[in-house]
Formats: sequence, structure tokens, C-alpha cells
Amino acid sequence: MTQHRFKLLHFTVIASLVMMMACSGDDHSRVRRAAEQCYEYLQDGQYEKFVGQIAYADSMSDNYRAQMVDLVKEFAAAEQQRHGELQTVRITGDTIIGEQAHVYLQVTYADSTSEEVGLPMVKVGKKWLMQ
Repeated sequence: MTQHRFKLLHFTVIASLVMMMACSGDDHSRVRRAAEQCYEYLQDGQYEKFVGQIAYADSMSDNYRAQMVDLVKEFAAAEQQRHGELQTVRITGDTIIGEQAHVYLQVTYADSTSEEVGLPMVKVGKKWLMQ
């Protein structure tokens, strides 16, 4: 029985190490940079590029893509009207499980309103995109 517990413990330790190695620091910096880039596009009014960072953007019809761009533009205008310009975006953390991640951002507006946003991301090939 003791030998069985040792093997189980050994297997658990190895599995944990494999999971940690699969999620390298490089993935953390890449997913954070990708999320930051999305919000930079939003901040700069580059709504087409923002929508282009959605994982399934390549399969959107032209009409649907145009609607998505319009929705993002409307959202940005509503937020600007409520809080003023988007001033800063700061990454506060991330969680990566396999090829999915959540990046947490602190978004601050001109009126000093600050919100924490969780941005779901997915790894497509070697690129992290919004889910």
C-alpha cells in the first residue's frame, strides 16, 4: 500500500511539473501583450484592428465584421460619454490553462473612474486572440 501511495505521489508531482512547464513565462508575456494591444487599438479608435483580434475574425462575413466594428465603436463612444477618454490600461494579472487564458486589466478613464476587466483569450497557433 505504501508503494502505491509513493507511485501516486510521484505521478502527481510529475504531472504538476509538466503543467507548469507547458505554461511558460513566455506565454504569460505573450498573452499579456496581446491583451494590451487589443486595448491600445480600442484606445486609438482602431476598431477594425480591434475586431481583427477576435479569434474567429477570419471566418466572419464582411457584413458581420462591419456590424462588429460598429458595435465596438458604439461601445467606445458610450464609455467616452460616461467617463471621458480611456486614459490608461494596466495589466494586473493573468491565468493560463492550456490554450485558454484570462488577462486582467485595470482600465482608467479621464474622470478617474477605474475598472478591472477580465479579457478571455485563446491561443490560435502561436498567437493569443480574444475569445
